[in-house]
Amino acid sequence: MTVDSAELRITAEEAATEAGELVIRKWSEPREIRSKRFRDWVTDADLAAQELITSRILSRFPLHGFITEEDAPDLASAGDVVWIIDPLDGTTNYSRKHPIFCVSIAAAIAGANGSLNVVAGAIYDPIRKELFSAATGHGSTLNDAPIAVSPTGSLDASIIGLDWSRGQYKRSAILKTLELTASKVHTIRAIGSAALALAWVACGRLEVYFNLGMGSWDVAAASVIIQEAGGFVSNHKGTVWSPDHSTCVASNGKIHQLFLETSRLAEWLDAPS
Repeated sequence: MTVDSAELRITAEEAATEAGELVIRKWSEPREIRSKRFRDWVTDADLAAQELITSRILSRFPLHGFITEEDAPDLASAGDVVWIIDPLDGTTNYSRKHPIFCVSIAAAIAGANGSLNVVAGAIYDPIRKELFSAATGHGSTLNDAPIAVSPTGSLDASIIGLDWSRGQYKRSAILKTLELTASKVHTIRAIGSAALALAWVACGRLEVYFNLGMGSWDVAAASVIIQEAGGFVSNHKGTVWSPDHSTCVASNGKIHQLFLETSRLAEWLDAPS
């Protein structure tokens, strides 16, 4: 099957924008919040946005598959194209009225061995009305204007973004990393929305973002947006990121290896417990 990544990008943009406007309409309404697992919440807005997104995609591509953050047993998980969806990334922020959250949608081509290659993605920040998107070979944009990663080549001029993992072991690894890097970088920010922070790497607002506990839906759209903007996305060991990885380090590409060596992320995370 021939896949038009530009067409998939348009679909992702349209669905992300529409879902983002839905969660904004719900912003001032009373929230229905429940816990999925330790330190992991879901709201009625997450569920409504996911239903909207999947319905829009299925109306155009009825044979495609889905990987979604929220459980959706009625959706096919396999197809020539698989959509990887986070309907509301930054749920904790959203539920507490912190205005940093987004919708993230990616389209991936399924390989013969079951691997997924992300070819298009969109991230929409409905608070700032910012739509980040990319398709392989077509570049990355913010509201249709081309974007590129930061040209910064030194740690001391870099802004580092992170988010806290839920488990104590990974939080301890993050603290050890910060002990080594905090004095060597310009400053550090905890964002609260992984996908949005990754989009900020793509447009040069952050030089590095790392997270040690992620689902594929957190990174998939951003991975192609960062790549097309000239950056690099890996796991904590420096291996090129793929949807089966649960850790992520994204950068402008210029200080990627330096950050990994300075932070010693792999050493802290992979040490025997």
